[in-house]
Amino acid sequence: MGTPIITLALKAKAERLLGIKARSLVYETYFITQSFDYNLSQWTRIPLIGKFTSLFIFVWACLWADRLHLYCDRGLLLSWKPLQINFRELFVYKLLGIHIFFWTYGADVRSQQATQILGKPNCCIECDAVGKACICDENRRINYVNKIKQYATAIFSMGDMIEYTPGSLNNLFFWPVDLYGVNSEKYQPAYPEIDKTKPLRIVHAPNHRKFKGTHFLSKAVENLQNEGISIELILVEKMPNEQALEIYRTADIIFDQCLIGFHGYFALEGMAMGKPVMCFIRKPQEYLLNPEECPIINTHIQTLEKDLRDLVNCREKLPEIGIKSRQYIEKYFTLEAFAQRLQKAYQDLGIAK
Repeated sequence: MGTPIITLALKAKAERLLGIKARSLVYETYFITQSFDYNLSQWTRIPLIGKFTSLFIFVWACLWADRLHLYCDRGLLLSWKPLQINFRELFVYKLLGIHIFFWTYGADVRSQQATQILGKPNCCIECDAVGKACICDENRRINYVNKIKQYATAIFSMGDMIEYTPGSLNNLFFWPVDLYGVNSEKYQPAYPEIDKTKPLRIVHAPNHRKFKGTHFLSKAVENLQNEGISIELILVEKMPNEQALEIYRTADIIFDQCLIGFHGYFALEGMAMGKPVMCFIRKPQEYLLNPEECPIINTHIQTLEKDLRDLVNCREKLPEIGIKSRQYIEKYFTLEAFAQRLQKAYQDLGIAK
């Protein structure tokens, strides 16, 4: 419940595979998708009605729920403070014996100091929204995460997010791809073709350019084009997911990011379609699920131009990488695979289905 991350409804669907009566609920949606079990955005757009709506949902959850899944930046009661959960709300849940699970998505736990300690590049080096996009303040992050821990049955984290949530459970890899659902055709493989008469097409879909290093990619492609190398860059922005997926299908290479140090859901969708994915992975052995099998092409801002040139010169290798990408998703990131990891997490925590 809460933050309208695209995978929220998929997590609920995975729980239903385990026989759990789970539903996703959001108070607002982004342009990416509105596909949630309960979308209350038409009510919460009006401030006063929104407050009463959230109060009603809070009471309903207290009476109905055995467990709640939240992101770290908000609960069911609407808060006057951005990126801030109402701890009185959590106190009530704990008093009622409701298990509270927190998921991370990045900005809800990320601070500037902890990010900069990781080294360069990082997603703070070009940020001009300090205090607005993420928690940012280090003391606030530490106090906030520690307070959440007092109420949480567990905090689930992964990738670079584990750097900000010490003590979290980090092996769930909770971005499943619905390969076999009713809309499975949108992830049908479209492996790259070896056609050297066409430019190598790079597709990049940054939701926030300055966090993804978009200008590093643009400059690298421009430099290669100036050398006469046949390459093109397609940017996909502010577009619904269904429409964006159609453009992803035309890619020879999916470029995720080169600053954060961990792949996003965009990378997984590209791999599901059989696309080679380029991404900066800061700590592959710690951040990736079965890293020895992960075919992501690890790139860096200092080697990006060379890496792209090599891919242009070795296009015949791309279909094979695409096949391995699809196989990786089929093995580890389907709803069924994620549901198994979730079930084991519940068992390890001593929680019955």
